[in-house]
Amino acid sequence: ETWPASGASGSDMAASTSKLLPMRRSSFPLQTAALLLTLPVLLLLVAAPSVAGFMEDGFTDGVDGGRYSLWQDEPKPADEVEAKKAAEDVKCGVCEVILGDLLKRVGMLANEDNILNVLEGEASEAEVQEALEQRDNNLVKLSKGRKGCNRHFKDSYLRLGWDVEGCKVDPPPGPDGKVVPAPPFKTVYGTCTKGGQPVQNETKMNTYSMRMEAIYWACQLTVGSHMDGIASFVAKKLKNGGGAEMADIVKEACDKKAKCTKLKFQGDYKQREKEVEKKYFEQQNSVLESVKALDKQKKSEAKKSARRGRRKKDAEL
Repeated sequence: ETWPASGASGSDMAASTSKLLPMRRSSFPLQTAALLLTLPVLLLLVAAPSVAGFMEDGFTDGVDGGRYSLWQDEPKPADEVEAKKAAEDVKCGVCEVILGDLLKRVGMLANEDNILNVLEGEASEAEVQEALEQRDNNLVKLSKGRKGCNRHFKDSYLRLGWDVEGCKVDPPPGPDGKVVPAPPFKTVYGTCTKGGQPVQNETKMNTYSMRMEAIYWACQLTVGSHMDGIASFVAKKLKNGGGAEMADIVKEACDKKAKCTKLKFQGDYKQREKEVEKKYFEQQNSVLESVKALDKQKKSEAKKSARRGRRKKDAEL
């Protein structure tokens, strides 16, 4: 999925459309009429936003695949990559919450097909029909798009009182299993899961934000992209029994089959730590250079002032 996509700007589209209406003196009335008829279309094109799928009145047109009906902060082309970076911090946690909730619906005796059906989470005819009866195009788009992680990140994560937030990322444990806090100039900031939150209302769940996209992509990069492998793995585990707890099966499925620890959009902790440290010292060096430049300027002004004083004294003599 390549959303949000970067589209041509309104002025570019209007300019390309205007090329279809060359003005010629020999047919001025006809060309004028054509321009007047086309003017409303040109005005709509000029008003088009730079990111495909989002209209200026704050409503999406469904290009996002049916996740949202509203937005507050205008989406930008770079949002998807940034959301995926944030998602990689919380993929394992989000995967375990969502998969754990979904597997409660199939029970311990479920086969692979039953598990796959739950993971796919297709929109039901009843949901679409209910939206159609309300005569709301946005609700219809949302209902048709309620499948897979478009559904799961709301129903099996947000509705359970889970969310994500910005946080300090803990360093990996050392050989002794202990986590040693990083010094301030090496502190890595990222995204963390948090539970026990008030359940958001429908409007908030259906409003685009980077936070919402981070949760969606945490689901899509794990459960959504590895449904077949997860279904097969879980079905075999349940069939073989062995007294394994469902929570342990879910954790193993997210790790081995959903590949929740695999990083693609950002570096590992050590790489991020090096970037933070590098930026810190670059900032410190920048401050030091500014202080040096200011000190040099003061010395230069002091020398000029001294020279002026000597010249004035010589002139008086």
